[in-house]
Amino acid sequence: MAINKSLAEKILKMAKIDQKIRFNALKTKDKKKAGIKIMRIDKSNTKKAQEIVKQYGWPTFNLIGKKASNAFWLIIQHADLDIKFQEECLKLLKQAVKNKQAFPQNEAYLTDRVLVNRGKKQKFGTQFIRKDNRLVPKPIFNKNNVNKRRKLYNLGTLEENIRKTNRIHQRG
Repeated sequence: MAINKSLAEKILKMAKIDQKIRFNALKTKDKKKAGIKIMRIDKSNTKKAQEIVKQYGWPTFNLIGKKASNAFWLIIQHADLDIKFQEECLKLLKQAVKNKQAFPQNEAYLTDRVLVNRGKKQKFGTQFIRKDNRLVPKPIFNKNNVNKRRKLYNLGTLEENIRKTNRIHQRG
């Protein structure tokens, strides 16, 4: 099957806008205005993502390529205003990972996002909160085994992730 280039381009454009708005939010002084812009783009992208899922299911590597499939995951990761949709996508993503048509790391991140959005402890330590001007992982289920779980999903250690996340967010 040939790659659906127009769908891939549409998804890549959505993700590019998502990232640009988030990156600009890190640098701005007006956090309230930045938050409104982020919410607006998340709503718009979620609506477009719902249409894509309805038509194609999870956009797999075979359908749109690895880069665009990864970009689609990012859009779903930010669809926090529709947790039910995130959960639906997580099921589809799990199947795509099982079929080697999506990245396992994305499954881990979306799993944590859904758990945290449901008020539960995360499994992989991918979701953070700001505390004393640093980012720290939100509560983790069975934290002693988190690095074993992370390894199964091709993620570095929790400690590496904490350092990397703080480096990225201190640039703003």
